[in-house]
Amino acid sequence: MAMEMGYLQFGLQQRIYQGSGCITMLPHILATEGWTKVFLIADPGLYKAGVIKPVEDILNSIEGVETHVFTNVRPNPEAVTIDNEAIPAMLKFGGQVLIAVGGGSTMDTAKGVAIVGDSGGKCMDYASWDWPHDKPYPHNTFPIIAVPTTAGTGSEVCRNAVICNEQGEKVVPSHDSILPKYAIMDPDFLAGLPFPIAAATSVDTLTHALETYTNTRANEFTELFSLRSLELVGESIRGFVANPANDEYADKMSRACMYAGFSLGIASIGQDHVITHPMSEEPFHMPHGDACGMVLPAVIEFNTMGCREKYRKAYNALTKSNLSESEFNVQLLIDWVINLNIDLHIAEDKTFEEWGYNDDDVLDLMMSHPIVEFGIRVNSDNRMCEYPRKTTAQDYRQLIKRVNEYSKIQAKKAKRI
Repeated sequence: MAMEMGYLQFGLQQRIYQGSGCITMLPHILATEGWTKVFLIADPGLYKAGVIKPVEDILNSIEGVETHVFTNVRPNPEAVTIDNEAIPAMLKFGGQVLIAVGGGSTMDTAKGVAIVGDSGGKCMDYASWDWPHDKPYPHNTFPIIAVPTTAGTGSEVCRNAVICNEQGEKVVPSHDSILPKYAIMDPDFLAGLPFPIAAATSVDTLTHALETYTNTRANEFTELFSLRSLELVGESIRGFVANPANDEYADKMSRACMYAGFSLGIASIGQDHVITHPMSEEPFHMPHGDACGMVLPAVIEFNTMGCREKYRKAYNALTKSNLSESEFNVQLLIDWVINLNIDLHIAEDKTFEEWGYNDDDVLDLMMSHPIVEFGIRVNSDNRMCEYPRKTTAQDYRQLIKRVNEYSKIQAKKAKRI
């Protein structure tokens, strides 16, 4: 909803540690809060690879602290798994705090457990946006300590989660109770990221920064963070993806993700993130960050008349340019994103059609997705529109078709290179 109040919304409701080695603050946090029973939710691949071991070692070294490890984290967290496995395990253990170590899926799994708490309910009971995000629930929710191992989703500093319902559709619970009470953003955990994951998650950060900057709910507080995130992305994204163990680039991408996440918690996103929700489901199953990169050129093109000046400032931040209004053309920003996508092999250099898209039944399927329908409903009134440009159902159809066209341009250019 477009901001109509005459005051700014800003502030951070959590304690954050960021920088190399900050995972060592974990014992201090537990001692400060008096938490002795820790429910550790860990990405299964990372757990098997030993990435989580430093966290386990710290927990095991603390006298009086008991730990239960849960690793059944799905790439797209499912409510049924959270309801039937994670929540019962947490309650049986008697956990006092959740520690989530992993990417966005791990954070979302923890948030699903946290929001249900001791209510006896299920995840989807709390998926409605009708309940105000700042109104406490009438049951005990669980606190979260978030330890991200990617620099992408920003989930560690956001009050949103993305969880699949029984139909496999992504829904977005949002409440202050699932904003992690602590975030430990140690860039040392990024060192082992495979190229495709480093690339996709980094592009997610870029998209968050750009969409929060141009969202109509942005204010001076969020714009500062969004622009700083864009500057850091421009300085580090290629170097980080090339080698996530590079200390300088890893630290910059960690901060870029954090700053974009701050803005995401207040200003929200745009049409890119609406369109990408169905792209992670049938028939595509495309990684979220890859979908963000594929969609972004078309969204920038569509929004230009609503935020050309902000796109100029965003381009200058990304490229360290100083283009004036007369010198800037939005195609410069679009081309920058396309060239980045090519360098990072976003969406495997394939077209949207190669991922399963067509302008007929697949387009209709995307348009029927609950998140797309919600995006259309939010924009049904000019006063409610939070995107740079009002976007109708027909606009979304044309936008998705343009995504397909831009994907062909990108794939063709990638093959030439």
